[in-house]
Amino acid sequence: MNGSARDIAVSALLLWEREQTYSNIMLDNLLKESGLVGAEAAFATRLVYGVLERLLTIDWLLSKNSRQPLKKWHPTVRAILRTAVYQLAFTEKIPSSAAVNEAVKQVKRSKAAYAAGFVNGVLHAVDREKDRLLASLPHDLKGESLRYSVPLELLTAFRKAYGAEHAVALASAANEAPPVILRVNTLKGSTAALTERAEQAGVSCQTVNGLADALCVADFNAFRKAISDDSLYYLQDAASQWAVQLLDPCKGDRILDVCAAPGGKSFTAAMHMEDTGDIVSCDLYDRKVETVRERAKAFGISHLRAVCRDASSPLPADWVGAFDRVICDVPCSGFGVIRRRPEIRYKALSSFDELPCLQYTILCEAAKAVKAGGVLQYSTCTLRPEENEQVVARFLSEHPQFEEAALTVPTLDNKTPFMSAHGITLMPHIHGTDGFYVAKLHRKELV
Repeated sequence: MNGSARDIAVSALLLWEREQTYSNIMLDNLLKESGLVGAEAAFATRLVYGVLERLLTIDWLLSKNSRQPLKKWHPTVRAILRTAVYQLAFTEKIPSSAAVNEAVKQVKRSKAAYAAGFVNGVLHAVDREKDRLLASLPHDLKGESLRYSVPLELLTAFRKAYGAEHAVALASAANEAPPVILRVNTLKGSTAALTERAEQAGVSCQTVNGLADALCVADFNAFRKAISDDSLYYLQDAASQWAVQLLDPCKGDRILDVCAAPGGKSFTAAMHMEDTGDIVSCDLYDRKVETVRERAKAFGISHLRAVCRDASSPLPADWVGAFDRVICDVPCSGFGVIRRRPEIRYKALSSFDELPCLQYTILCEAAKAVKAGGVLQYSTCTLRPEENEQVVARFLSEHPQFEEAALTVPTLDNKTPFMSAHGITLMPHIHGTDGFYVAKLHRKELV
């Protein structure tokens, strides 16, 4: 394969199919190696993410137009056909003739050149039949699974948790591009000043209702060029910013963030606290801890210490009862961020069976750090009750010294059907955020 955008996309899909690695890391590495930049890099990225978003639908269209099972095809042929069908069925700017011709050329350059005629025939058939086939899909679970390329197992789980209407809406939202949300570094400037500077360069920024220092940027590349100093802001989805706002950190607080990397919640807490008090940000891996440390320094945060430790291990004795607020954003299945990592949807739910136990262990250890009258916040970026409400319910039943803490979210109260006394579930199709769960718990005062 040479270094064209389509070739890089095929290489990425082959690597993903072979190793099941994270799409963003895999693609970043390939793009760096290839030297592709600008529009070509953007095209390669769109092809990879597009195929992963629509994989079940693409494979179904291919199976309907070939007698030969997909699993018997040469892997390179399969990857080339997938990228071509994505262009035929789910893009408007690429002419069908270009998608077919480029795919045939790719096959001829590969070790599977013998399949060029087969590829040409299949793609012409898909182009003729795609609209009819897609329109024929029924509006039952199986049909919606194929329509939105969300595995039947996951769609069924969403329906069980949230009802049929929300399950379909979540499946549809999984294929939408997430908004680019920034958090303004208020230690170095104001939101108004940053917005004015961007708009003077012709870049439009919109404020996010309820989040005073969050901005939604339509063209992030243009924004980066307009604001050359990247210490003035950082990327952070609105859901994560809402989590910190619900935590309500105050000046002078001592805060522990037990699973902090890449550090967004710690940084935003520091902004709320005007860089006072003390924030301890922990992560399991040295390299991630060092990244948090470097970013904090760049942002001008002086009251933050980054520490390498396992959140599931026994809490250090001098941390017990020492913190006003503890952030417990635990490792999770990630089904709330499918828009950003489309390949997550294809993982079997059984592969996450051990997570609730780990999450509960981390929560129990984190709880020991909360002082009397303090706050413990539990959060995930998934939409599975097994990892969310059920973990918190178990914790409350076994830790009578904690109770539900009232959530005050006037901007969100009338927009979510999934809110309890102590927790809220944010959803892409309702709030425009990542899928996210936040529970706020209060440690009772000593009597």
